[in-house]
Amino acid sequence: MLFMANKTNTIQELNLADTFLFGKVMSDSEICRMILEKILNIPIKKVEFPDTRKTTDIAPNSRGSA
Repeated sequence: MLFMANKTNTIQELNLADTFLFGKVMSDSEICRMILEKILNIPIKKVEFPDTRKTTDIAPNSRGSA
């Protein structure tokens, strides 16, 4: 059985290839906007995130399209 040692990275060792940091950066719209401006070298007014999940109610007597 293979065991992996837990490793704690310092902030200097992290980059956007790190899954944890990427998730944190992309979950904050202002930080995300600033990072994208640096990467793309263009001004960005606003970053919006799409809704990740929506519930669709389907009527019990509805039928699929014919």
